[in-house]
Amino acid sequence: MKTVTSNLIKYILKNYPHKSELSASRLTKMLYLADWKSAIENSNQLTNATWHFNHYGPYVDDFLKIAKDDKDIEVKSTQTIFGGKKQQVELAESFNGNIEITENQKTILNFVIGATKDKNYEDFIKLVYSTYPVVSSSKYSDFDLVAMANEYKKIAVKSPNKT
Repeated sequence: MKTVTSNLIKYILKNYPHKSELSASRLTKMLYLADWKSAIENSNQLTNATWHFNHYGPYVDDFLKIAKDDKDIEVKSTQTIFGGKKQQVELAESFNGNIEITENQKTILNFVIGATKDKNYEDFIKLVYSTYPVVSSSKYSDFDLVAMANEYKKIAVKSPNKT
């Protein structure tokens, strides 16, 4: 699954239009959104991550480690526009390989990229925090996204006018 996740990361890095915005935080939350979308549509996640709701929202330490361990991905320490520190994630300049993902994975990642590319970080975080797993869970708990997607779909059927 490490290779699958690495390819998902590379696809986002290659196709996200605002490369300088791809901090470790945004990238991780984009993978969360992709897993959530896949859980709703396909009853499975794209990654095998166990998502944890920490004080920064949905989080998994493994993704940054996977990125750092991949020779085709670079993680650089840099600054935010406000002077804070962030980890910038990008494809290595030397990368010219294939990114092996399925059409379904590509469709979901393209959806997430499209839904987030025009959002500043604050609006992006609001989107993440508005998802059912976040609003229905307490901090410091783990998310079972597939089970939560099933709950969410039952609620959506009962209340078709709510999103």
